[in-house]
Amino acid sequence: MLYRMPLDGSSPSALGVSGSPIDQFSFLQGEDDHLNVLVRSDSVGDGMWGAEVGAGHVALMRVPLSSFSDGSNAAPSSSYQSLPKPEGYTFQNRFVGDYLLYGTGSGWGYTEKSERPRLYAVRWTGGEAHQLSLAHGVDRIEQMGSDAVVVGTDGKNLHFTSVRLDESPAVVDRYTRAGASQGELRSHGFFYKPDGPDSGTLGLPISVPGRPGYRHLFEESAAILFLRNDSLRFEEVGELAARPERAVNDACRASCVDWYGNARPLFLRGRVLALLGYEIVEGALDDNRMRELRRVSYAPRRIEVTRGGEE
Repeated sequence: MLYRMPLDGSSPSALGVSGSPIDQFSFLQGEDDHLNVLVRSDSVGDGMWGAEVGAGHVALMRVPLSSFSDGSNAAPSSSYQSLPKPEGYTFQNRFVGDYLLYGTGSGWGYTEKSERPRLYAVRWTGGEAHQLSLAHGVDRIEQMGSDAVVVGTDGKNLHFTSVRLDESPAVVDRYTRAGASQGELRSHGFFYKPDGPDSGTLGLPISVPGRPGYRHLFEESAAILFLRNDSLRFEEVGELAARPERAVNDACRASCVDWYGNARPLFLRGRVLALLGYEIVEGALDDNRMRELRRVSYAPRRIEVTRGGEE
């Protein structure tokens, strides 16, 4: 069952459906009063890690909002558009502009090189599916203005690929950070700050090369990497690095990498900040280069007990 929960106090409605969504990014309610949902035929439910092991056929379900009622009706088979099934197991999906994008990568597992990495782009109004060849897997799909950026690994290096989403989607540029991996796989680890229709700055936590994805639950990020986007062309502007040796583990009282993640870029009122563990580092862009201005640590201090002038 698919439920709609109104926020105006009116009654909820429901519709019988088939298949299971991947995650929260599998949904888009368009301005045309239709609901679009990416679904797969085989699922193990909505519990933790369930999305990571979803399998089976892939389809785009598209239904008018007017079809929701008391739940006695079901979406007809004509509401489902069959889509190409990608190779691999860790599935990523995102609605960006007029397109649904999806693909597979290493995800939370060990980094590995895909044999034939692909990004699939399909117009959610019912268009054909385009297949774009990549040099890396699909571990993150993010919106960048009216276009998209895909982040993934080839097993050793971290790649950022820009994708133009016009009448015929196409790969435009790729930036490669040698010997690096994503430091945070959860959605809040990425942020893009536009400063024009075709330009802006993005930030993403990075870590050591070849680190399995699940390690971001236990290990801190090394730095926030910043890239400049200029008409889908990437240029590195620098990074703001962590100093983890100054921190004391306080058992998740002030900072906790596991439950909510503690590394993310922040663009706030013209300022550039990097949350890295127990530190907030501020930077500034001068001549397209990131330089550190200041940092503050809210880590607990080490307490040293001395007796008779000796430790």
